[in-house]
Parts: sequence; C-alpha cells; structure tokens
Amino acid sequence: MKRITGLLLLLLSIAAFSFAQQPEVKLMRLSQYATVSQTIGVTDMTISYHRPGVKGREIFGKLEQYGKVWRAGANNATSFEFSQDVTIAGTKLPAGRYEFFLIPTENEWTVIFNAAKDQWGAYSYDSTKNVVTFKVKPDSIPHEEWLSYSFSDLTISSAKVSLRWDNTAVSFLISTNTDENVKKLETQYSSLAAQQAATSARYSLDSKTDFDKGIAAIDRAIAITPNFSNLSLKANLLAQKEQWADAVKVGEDAIKAGKENNANTANFEKSVAGWKEKLPPVKGKKK
Repeated sequence: MKRITGLLLLLLSIAAFSFAQQPEVKLMRLSQYATVSQTIGVTDMTISYHRPGVKGREIFGKLEQYGKVWRAGANNATSFEFSQDVTIAGTKLPAGRYEFFLIPTENEWTVIFNAAKDQWGAYSYDSTKNVVTFKVKPDSIPHEEWLSYSFSDLTISSAKVSLRWDNTAVSFLISTNTDENVKKLETQYSSLAAQQAATSARYSLDSKTDFDKGIAAIDRAIAITPNFSNLSLKANLLAQKEQWADAVKVGEDAIKAGKENNANTANFEKSVAGWKEKLPPVKGKKK
C-alpha cells in the first residue's frame, strides 16, 4: 500500500511539474496588440492598444457609432501609463495607468481618461470613474488602414498625442512639469546616497573598525542631509577616536538640529555631557 501511495505521489508531482513547464499560450488576434512610448523630460508615457483595420468598412458614424463610448481601439480598452504626474486639458493627472475612451460625433469628440483598470471594450465603462474629460475637434487625414497612436511636436515638457484611423485623426496635448520632476528625482537620489553613506558609517561605529572611513562616509551624508541622525553619528565616531573637543562641537550641532525637528535628543545630550567632562580644563579654571 505504501509503495502504491508513493508511486501515486510521484506521478502527481511529475504531472504538476509538466503542467508548470507549459509555455504561455499566445492567442493570435485580428486586431493586433501594440504599444508606443515616449519620454517627455523625465516622464515616461506608454500607450497600449489593439489595432483594428478598416477593411473596406465605414468606420465613424457606422461601425463606431456617433454618441457612443468607444474603447479607442479593439479588444481591451486602450490604456495610457505615466511615470510622473501629467497635465491634460488643464487637469493634473497623477502618475499611474488609466483606461482611455472616446465618444465620437460628427463635429466634436469627447476624450476620457478613466481610473478603472483592465476593462474589456467599453462594456463596463463607468463614467463616475472618469478623471479627465474634455472635447476636441477631429481632423481629416489621408486614409490610414490600421488604427495607430503616435507622439509628435515634442518639447522638453510636452508632446502631442494623435489617434489616426481611416480618414480621421484626433489629437491633444500632454504636458508635464519637467523642472519639478527633475528636482524631485535629484532629491530622491540624494536621499538614497545619504542613506547609503550613513549605513557605511554606522557599520564602522557598530563594528568599532576603521573610524576614519566611517567619518569620511558620514561627512558625505551630512553634506546632503545635515540632520540629527547624521550629526550625532559623526559625533559618536569622533568620541570613539577620543577627539573630545570635536565630538562635543559636532554633538552640540546635532542637538540643535534635533530640537529644531522635535527629535528626542535626551540620551544623546547625556553622552555629550560626558564628553565635556573629558575635555582639558580651561586655563585659569579648575576642572
């Protein structure tokens, strides 16, 4: 019985392994999947969509009826993804992914960015999830068989997005605050660099090895972020080297920075007081 049970478990394990090794099945679609991406300043923008063909059909007003919400492509709803906040038609849109819909009419189209995710077509479209809605006038263009999206009119802070299909194009501007985003990224990178330098300095203090290397590291962190944590760490490293005067000076700077930011400096103040006791007496005064 044990032998049979063991054999059964082995066969089940082999079957499970074989199933796990099956490659992902990729289904062919007549309206094929496509993406187009563009970086504006430091903001990455990606449009994901499926590309239907005209195939001799009358498109707008017939296949895609006027006044009806359209997925702006085929199959899944078209999506836009932004790595940083953007502004569209005067409305700020936070970084993230949004579904994109259009409502075509003969003379004016409604453009919609919707917060719902992973919609198939426009069947579950919910207007209460709209985050940006505005109107644009369509343009007449030479025949374009396969629906496409493109970026043009690039600047350091904006780009024009265009949907083109059959004899119609719909375009609008997407802009981003590149100056603000660059400063934000610089702050993030600087903060990360300060954290890494402080970690190296902390290792020197905790392991009681190579205090000079630790002081050099914490100096880099202080140059970026002169806060209580970094200053007190340097003071402790100096104290380990018995450089009491320097430890007291940096320690007092640390206490000041800590109090300005409501940090708990009580225990550290006791350490600084102890270092002061180790200072040589001032001439003319008894220690």
